[in-house]
Amino acid sequence: MKKVNRLDVNPQKGVYIGIPAPANTANQLMNWKYDSKTKAWSNELGYEKYFSSRSNFGDFAGGAQRKIDSIYNWSQHSGARQSLLFETNGTLYEINGSTTGFDTLLENRHIPNDTDYFTHYSPYSRYLIITNGFDGPVKYRASRGGSDRIFDLGWRNIPGTPQPSSVGSPDGKPKTFIEATSAPVIDQTWGSVDYDFRGVTGDTAGDKSIYRYKVSFVNEAGSESPLSNASAAVTYTAKSVTRGATTGVPLTGFIIEIPRGPAGTIARRIYRTKNDGSIFYFVSQVHENTSRTYTDFMSDSQLGAEAPLPSESIVMPSPACRFSATFKDCLFIDGGMMNAQNIFYSQPRQPDTYSVDNYFNVGTTSGGDITGLYPYYNALIVFREDAIDLIRTNALGRFELVPFIQGVGCESPHSIVAIPNMGLSFLSKDGIYLINGGLDGGADLTLNKISLGLEEYFDRATIDKLPQAVANYSSRERELHYYMSIDGKTFLSQGLVYHIDSQTWSERNEFPVRCITVDKDGNFICGYDENFVYNGAPANPPAGSPAKGGLFVISGQRTSGYEFTGAGKNIQQAQPLLAKFRSAWLDFGDITIKKQVKYVYLTVLTHGNAACTMFAYKDRDWSDGTEVETHVMQRPDHKDQPVYDDQLYVWDTAHWQDKLLTRIRFDVANMSCSEFAFEFETTDPMEFIGYQIEYTADGTKIIGGKR
Repeated sequence: MKKVNRLDVNPQKGVYIGIPAPANTANQLMNWKYDSKTKAWSNELGYEKYFSSRSNFGDFAGGAQRKIDSIYNWSQHSGARQSLLFETNGTLYEINGSTTGFDTLLENRHIPNDTDYFTHYSPYSRYLIITNGFDGPVKYRASRGGSDRIFDLGWRNIPGTPQPSSVGSPDGKPKTFIEATSAPVIDQTWGSVDYDFRGVTGDTAGDKSIYRYKVSFVNEAGSESPLSNASAAVTYTAKSVTRGATTGVPLTGFIIEIPRGPAGTIARRIYRTKNDGSIFYFVSQVHENTSRTYTDFMSDSQLGAEAPLPSESIVMPSPACRFSATFKDCLFIDGGMMNAQNIFYSQPRQPDTYSVDNYFNVGTTSGGDITGLYPYYNALIVFREDAIDLIRTNALGRFELVPFIQGVGCESPHSIVAIPNMGLSFLSKDGIYLINGGLDGGADLTLNKISLGLEEYFDRATIDKLPQAVANYSSRERELHYYMSIDGKTFLSQGLVYHIDSQTWSERNEFPVRCITVDKDGNFICGYDENFVYNGAPANPPAGSPAKGGLFVISGQRTSGYEFTGAGKNIQQAQPLLAKFRSAWLDFGDITIKKQVKYVYLTVLTHGNAACTMFAYKDRDWSDGTEVETHVMQRPDHKDQPVYDDQLYVWDTAHWQDKLLTRIRFDVANMSCSEFAFEFETTDPMEFIGYQIEYTADGTKIIGGKR
């Protein structure tokens, strides 16, 4: 008598396409999400429009709205303030939460082609740094109202040269001599006893004064600009005058015409030499950016500290930077495409101020250009094409650049994602990696590949599209999403989802993700990869054709977006996504022995009359499947549970029940094989946990090889 054997896979794990594959993995697990409470895989997912209350795509109806080129949700104050920014057709917008529309922030921006990096967003204190490698980098400040929310990053030019006015005779006409006193009295000569207005010039007849001036700007970020060029020398020779019965040498101040700073300037600093000197000292700070002139009454003894050296603040060293990151209170930026192996960093707490010596060059080691920057614990991770370096502080508190990994890099800056309590993940050419650990206190920084078993996807990756691969993590869903292009596609055609609780992968297909972010509640907000609604769509699109526009949200609503109804450009929800499961190839412990597979039992949570059709395969031939049976998710030996859309069950009369754990048997009809696999697919709601296979084996060996 043949012995009946059983293979029990419970719970079901994620995708693994390697050979051999563990029995509890899946060859395909498409459009499922994992429930850690029940250890079940559910297809209760889809995507819907961002403005969910609108009957259409809302404010994305404008003809200027095309595919979304970048998106970022900036959450501040524990989510009390959120700023959702996105780009489309060369314009940067911000979602306006009060009007459910959006405000224009910047226009005429670079539109990325199919291989460009997307716009990069990086928080720095109260600012969001926005860079793309083509347009000038800017700072966005959410707390400001009106149009002044965008400021240039870095000082683009040195201030204009101040222009001091010449000084005439104390009693000359027209009067160009400013008396150095705060309380003038007619017919009296004033000396240097007024401590508020002591005067710049000498108090002895014949004293010669020679001075030069420089100015700098201070913006609201606290950054001081480079110094201006020195002004022309202003000279004055002290003179004795007689007014009434009094003779003396009056003191004077100098009137200087000072330039105005760019947008965001809140103060201007004035520096001056001492008499006939060459070193500049602080005179005063003008706390506004409006006035045109300043009058200097400060004597040499009242001057402040020396002015910064010209090397301490320079014009923006990378006006077309692509990436930025905050580390140790400094803003780090790359050198842009023309200087792709340099990293510049600002002065602490001054994101716009850069010193001539504050930079690194990674070109001294192999590894290619810089492709991303990300702070992680006590180091700044510098991603390159084929290497990873670290920037950290040494024992003297100075930054130093040290190598970390050679041969593994990242060409997808938008794939670098921090996962709480796990580490920093990123997409490389050959897989997805995780950096974890630290460098202080004896800890080690390690690099591990977490995409084992998914090598086939990376063998099929579209290399030229790697710069546009995107990723993000949701703490609510506990999912890490990656979207990349495979098989030569020009869009992000393949989604890979890492489920933190099961530490396994699944696939997402037919999600039109071009860019992705996460809001404070853990919702994945994405930009469409194309727009079939307003960009060249016909006046009456065919019914059932896809309708896309603007932003969408990945949610639990079982719909694959929207489609046209056939009545003009009216839209309706599309059909649910197809969910598919395909088991690993199973040899039941010995590939050389023939088995007769009798039954497959699916362990599921009941979902009423949701239908599921199973197909069986043998001996690694996916092209020749056998349709097994179609069953609904009802308990086979019990009365059917009520379902909402069945007229037999009327509201208020039926006893509604929760989903129940059950096993549904599929008869495989003694399929003879050395290896066995099965699959099922459905658009109906379903939750499955695992399966059990019942088979017999009498010891018959597989047929000998051909000659």
